[in-house]
Formats: sequence, C-alpha cells, structure tokens
Amino acid sequence: MREIGVRELKASLSATLRAVARGERVRVTTRGRAVADLVPPGTVDADDWMRRLVAEGRMTPSTTPRSAPPPLIRTDVSAAEIVLADRDVER
Repeated sequence: MREIGVRELKASLSATLRAVARGERVRVTTRGRAVADLVPPGTVDADDWMRRLVAEGRMTPSTTPRSAPPPLIRTDVSAAEIVLADRDVER
C-alpha cells in the first residue's frame, strides 16, 4: 500500500483518486501517522472484522435472528419516576 502525506494528497488529489479507481490502495498520513486508507469502492465490507474474528475463533456468531427493538411507549411519567417506583417495589 502506498503512503501519501496530506500535503501531497492535496496537491495530487485527482491523480491519487484515479489510481484508487484503478485498484490501488493509498494510506494517508499526517506527520507520519496513518489517518485514512483510500480503497476502491466495494473492496471493504463493513462486516469484514466480524468475519475475521469468527474465523480466528475469537467470536461466535449469533444463532438467533435479529429482532426489532420494542416500540416506544409515551407516558406522562418521567423515566426517572418509573425507575424510582421500580426500585421502591423491589425493597
């Protein structure tokens, strides 16, 4: 992967983006520290890190399907009052 400083990236942005479009990966640095990777679209999947953890045996995928969160319920009572009431019931 080629590294390029921010100043150089500013000066050669169009050429760098053409290189990325051709498949090249470019790491952007500022003061020698990596801050971003420019990669062609579609090459990095958001779930790649999870797949890697599963492959390494460091994570077990869920066996239950994802479900939607419960619907919100509007009340005239504040959340703090509900929590305090629940706490008082448990005592």
